[in-house]
Amino acid sequence: MLAGAVGPRDPDDAGNELLNGLPVAPTAAVAGLQASASAGNNDGASDSASDSDWQSDTGIDAAGGAAGVNEPALAGCGTLPGPDVVATPRYRDVFGSMPVHDSVLDTFCRAAQLVGALFCDNVAYTAALTEAEVQSMEAAANALGVDNIQTLYGLVNTSKLHRVVQHLGDELRARGNLWEGETSENKRLHSSYKRMFHRSNKRGPSVTLQMILCDEAQSAVLQDVRDADEESGGTAGDNLDLGGADNGGRGGAGAGSSTGDAPAQTSDLPFTGRARRVPVSALRRSPALARIEAALGVENAAWVTTHKTVRIVARFGWGAPSAVQHLRAIRDFGGKPWYSFAQYETENGGIGWGRLRLVLRSVGPRRRSCVVLQRLRRATPRPGCVLSRHNCVRLRWDLDDEVDEHPSLEVVDARRLLRAEDVQVEYEDLADRLGLRATPSSMPDTVTERRACRFFTNPFFPWTTRPMRPGL
Repeated sequence: MLAGAVGPRDPDDAGNELLNGLPVAPTAAVAGLQASASAGNNDGASDSASDSDWQSDTGIDAAGGAAGVNEPALAGCGTLPGPDVVATPRYRDVFGSMPVHDSVLDTFCRAAQLVGALFCDNVAYTAALTEAEVQSMEAAANALGVDNIQTLYGLVNTSKLHRVVQHLGDELRARGNLWEGETSENKRLHSSYKRMFHRSNKRGPSVTLQMILCDEAQSAVLQDVRDADEESGGTAGDNLDLGGADNGGRGGAGAGSSTGDAPAQTSDLPFTGRARRVPVSALRRSPALARIEAALGVENAAWVTTHKTVRIVARFGWGAPSAVQHLRAIRDFGGKPWYSFAQYETENGGIGWGRLRLVLRSVGPRRRSCVVLQRLRRATPRPGCVLSRHNCVRLRWDLDDEVDEHPSLEVVDARRLLRAEDVQVEYEDLADRLGLRATPSSMPDTVTERRACRFFTNPFFPWTTRPMRPGL
């Protein structure tokens, strides 16, 4: 329902519309809108429309004119917000002294929160919605559509935005959920359904029964594949992993949830896959791992056994059922490094963040399932930061003292790893330092940059969500 709601609509200028290479004449509604705006300008219309005009379904009266619409409102209608929008009274009422780029960011954060609420992302119970939750989503949809979008983009009168603002609550109360609107599955599967339907056409009592049989057959085949992979020690879960992050902190953490019954805790998971014995002296050659012996707490350790992946039973702070996730520390994965970010339990019982650099199966002859990660710690939020207001945690590398050139290392047992974390570079801070065209891949690998770099956790990432095929 939110697709296409955020963004400018097509221009109202009929001269910009072409049909067979020829300009299209303006419609009566557009002509009336332009005439009303011209008349309003001559009569000295006010600078802002009333709240009732902003919340109207169409903004066009029965005579084809614009109800309460004036030239300043039309100037921003269908165009990107410019620097002059901050001078309007309505903008000051909604956003106060917030810069225009922050107000646009706030709009997309609100949209992401509403999408997560609609599809029960990162909540404990996903089978039903309460009346309080429906009312909360109604208020969030109204604030998004009326306060944010129409303040920035003018009278955006699209059917999708209208349905979100005016009919979201009725839709939820009538259906009880939005499973009917879920389209997250890969649409390539639709072609398989169509082929199976054509093969079974007129061979069953109804189309509904034919489609149910096709769905059951496909689900059974996929389950057989997963069972075969698990019995052979394959990587069925690996195929569900997300994209990873590289040395510069790019991208989110890789995590794949298993589809079977998840073990109760990480210690119940067996070691799988091929490990590699590496001399500690070889690890120390990397500047980032120069203090690996001190982090391991051993002296003159000859070797360790490393692995590319560690499996954990993720624990979610919002009370959702646990799931198996895969965290990786790979120097070369498809031509790029993959070092997952993770959230873990500190020794004093708090919450910490870090980026995996090594996955260890043993330290010398002693068997141990642990990871070596580079620590992140909380950074002071920017004054009035939009992302901090939307529960993004600002982070920075943890350097022990002024002489350190690389983040501090910490050895964390796999049992203390809580879950994967999606961590992104703070792009506003990056652009302030290195220019507007700077990207994480262009960040210089220097100690100055490592000290100055800032990150944000992404609370909108759906680590847990509602099942797309709920049981009856």
